[in-house]
Amino acid sequence: MPSLTARLIASLFRMTGSLRKRYSDGPDFLKHIEQSRAEQQFPSAKLRKRVDIRESSFEGRKIFRFAPKDRPVAGHLLYWHGGGYVYPAVDIHWQFLAHMAEKHGIVTTAPLYPLAPEASAEEAVDWAMKFYREFTPDRAGPFVMGGDSAGGGLCAAVVPAARDEGRFLPKGLILICPWLDISVSHPDQPAIEPRDCVLTIGGTHAAAKLYTRDLSFSDPKVSPLFGNWDGLPPMLMFGGGDDILVPDARALKAKLPSIDYVEEVGMMHDWPIFFLRESRAAQARMAEFIGQNIA
Repeated sequence: MPSLTARLIASLFRMTGSLRKRYSDGPDFLKHIEQSRAEQQFPSAKLRKRVDIRESSFEGRKIFRFAPKDRPVAGHLLYWHGGGYVYPAVDIHWQFLAHMAEKHGIVTTAPLYPLAPEASAEEAVDWAMKFYREFTPDRAGPFVMGGDSAGGGLCAAVVPAARDEGRFLPKGLILICPWLDISVSHPDQPAIEPRDCVLTIGGTHAAAKLYTRDLSFSDPKVSPLFGNWDGLPPMLMFGGGDDILVPDARALKAKLPSIDYVEEVGMMHDWPIFFLRESRAAQARMAEFIGQNIA
């Protein structure tokens, strides 16, 4: 049973539709995307007082680095944010990464990769691979790679490509409510949709079409569930019972039983990056996973 706070927040999201409207197909979908560009959220001055946040750029795109100010570094994370491949990172992402630095000593590098409709999946994955090639020698040490939602899908597309190029791989992967089958066509999803307070099938499908363009929905670049997972690092994965993307996580767990998979009944999409009691427990587990795999 989810905590009272988790249930109240999910109910509020359902009543207001504040999140679902961003992921609902229709005439306003492109307007919401355009508005997100004009109102893009970056780490606040308040967060910068709590942790060491540094900004750089790679091929014209912002890269943020979160690090603890007054505690030892416990590990490094390369993180790809969610947003359906169409929306930029928002404050909840920055709050999550700041908490990981402040509470657990995790240094995180978070690239703002190209988004649709301005960029295609081919362009986004190509950019992510270019950044990865630059990041790994610069890091010059062990790290874990992760991402939430679409960012989890991008993470799962990048690491096999890095493996195939014979590059230095992360010591582990953290997949948070990952979008692994971009078709949004699993038979369980229509029954879950009424309980999902964040996503809709139509909206995610519309985002998928903007992102994939000419690629097949079964192409591993956009649906890494169907790719080759051999020889990849240990994985920690999270899913929520009230998330239309949970069938993707379940399918990957069935494909790779060795994955450490945490699914919480009744929890919303992306719950591990929130501030809930369940979220904090998940974040502690992420920190433990990072520490264990870079030791």
